[in-house]
Amino acid sequence: MEIVGKKSEGLSVTALQDDKTCIISFNDRSLNFYVTDSLKNSLKETVNTKIDEGFEHFVLDLQNVKIIDSCGVGLIIVANNVTASRNAKLYLCNIKPFIIKIFDIMRISKHLAIFDTEEAALEAVRGD
Repeated sequence: MEIVGKKSEGLSVTALQDDKTCIISFNDRSLNFYVTDSLKNSLKETVNTKIDEGFEHFVLDLQNVKIIDSCGVGLIIVANNVTASRNAKLYLCNIKPFIIKIFDIMRISKHLAIFDTEEAALEAVRGD
C-alpha cells in the first residue's frame, strides 16, 4: 500500500556518450499525484540539461513503475513534448501491460515510441 503524501524517490540517469543517448529510469513504484509534481521539474531539468550537452535520444525506462494515474500519464506527455520541442527523440521501454492498456484507452500510444525492452529501444536509437 502506498503511503499518502510520499515523496518521490527520483530519477536514475545513465548517459551513453557514443550514442548521444540518455536513459532515465523512474525510481518510484507509482507515478501518481503524490510524486509527479517533483518528478516533472526534475525530468524537465534533466532532459533540457542533457540536450544542452548534445544528447539527442532519451530512453524512459518504466521498469519500476507498477501503478500510474492521470498525473503520471501527464508526466510522460510532458517528457514527450519537451523532447519533441527540442528536436530530440523519446523512447519508452519496460512498460507493464496494464499501463500500456491505459495508454491505449487514452489514445496516446500512437504518439509514443514504445519498446518491450531497453535493448530494443537502444537498437531503435542506433537505427535512427
